[in-house]
Amino acid sequence: MAITMYQSDRMFVSPANDAALYSAILNNTSGVLANRGNNFALTIDGLVVSIDTGQAVIGGRLIEITALESVTVPANSSGSICLVVDLTKTNTVTGNAGDTTYSVAVNQVYTSAVTGSLTQDDLNDGGFIYELPLASFVSTATSVTLTNMTGYLNDTGWLTLPNATGLVIGSGGFTQYRVKNNVVYIRLQALDTSKTTNANQIGTIPSKYAPSITFMAAGMDDSSGTPYGIELHVQTSGLIYANYVSPHNGGIGGTITYPLG
Repeated sequence: MAITMYQSDRMFVSPANDAALYSAILNNTSGVLANRGNNFALTIDGLVVSIDTGQAVIGGRLIEITALESVTVPANSSGSICLVVDLTKTNTVTGNAGDTTYSVAVNQVYTSAVTGSLTQDDLNDGGFIYELPLASFVSTATSVTLTNMTGYLNDTGWLTLPNATGLVIGSGGFTQYRVKNNVVYIRLQALDTSKTTNANQIGTIPSKYAPSITFMAAGMDDSSGTPYGIELHVQTSGLIYANYVSPHNGGIGGTITYPLG
């Protein structure tokens, strides 16, 4: 027969079959699971980066660090501290399957300081290596500076929105977006639209997070607390802009939310 069902009576479900299922359930995304262990907290001692306990899913495969792992960063370099799944490696087996002494030393996952571009193959479609960055690093001859890059699975955390050229942001202001459980959040604070070079353009969210409709409406407040009925548009290209009768002095801000799909 050319058809099969892996989760059927008396069937053997391989790790690859299992991973393909979980990857599909998670929309083929990889990332860190929140609130597991110490969320892969990173500490530095000279050129050595220690990675604390935590869990992640990479290509449908559950990865766990159960005790501190250490990575030595090359001097005078830059790159990423990564969890790496490498299916080109072979796991080491001791004993016979079914025996109480049977054990597997998993060599197909490890931590690494990766310089250059990351390899992120589709592990469920013939790929072999996926490098999940936990932080970016820049090193000198004796020390390392880290920038956290951990994205929780189904939650990007708050990211800085790429702003339109000439956008003026007041003191304490920001433009940010977040994607959590397929819901997009955009929040703005202290935008001075009276001084914006490109009129009402604010910035551009990645197009994959742009809605299938051309805009979302939002109520916005200026710095005085006076409400203005400003429409915040999100085009399918990802461009975000505001519609209003005239620019407002002082900062405008607010939050909009919309589901993906």
